[in-house]
Amino acid sequence: MRWHLDRYDRLRASTASRASVVLSAGAILSAGNAVVLARLIDGPDSGLGITTTLVFGLGLLLSIGLVVLSLILATGVLVTPKPSRDTFADARELPVALVFNPTDTLRELKTYDDFRSSVEGQSYQSILAAAQIELWIGIRQHRHRYLRLRAATRVLRWAAVVFVVSLTGFVITMLSESLWT
Repeated sequence: MRWHLDRYDRLRASTASRASVVLSAGAILSAGNAVVLARLIDGPDSGLGITTTLVFGLGLLLSIGLVVLSLILATGVLVTPKPSRDTFADARELPVALVFNPTDTLRELKTYDDFRSSVEGQSYQSILAAAQIELWIGIRQHRHRYLRLRAATRVLRWAAVVFVVSLTGFVITMLSESLWT
């Protein structure tokens, strides 16, 4: 049981670490979007017509929107916005998992003396039951976070594709405009 608990703790930590990579990649892509968007907004001397500027601007705004969505999804992986018992409806019915679950422990035991008495009074069966409850919640929590991470990664990929297409179109248009003038 301990091996499983340790494993899922490591998996949750790994998922959070991966989410931070998505957040970093999103920051880099945001910077690229900002640079190109600033160049587009430069004004009439940019050499682009209003329609062309609008098309590339909309592409970049789509990329920015996708980056923001990816960041929202990735930040949801780092920390759960609400306790597991509120996230998973069926977890509300589970008995408390004293010592294994910090939210349960702090809600049920108000003082150190209460905590100490509870720990000393636990039987092997109640310890095993609490560990199993925490493992079940840990498995569910990891899966929930991992699915959000996958969604964040997919959205960030689309943001990158839209950015590259917009950037490529922008560069080609700028080069062709400069060749014709």
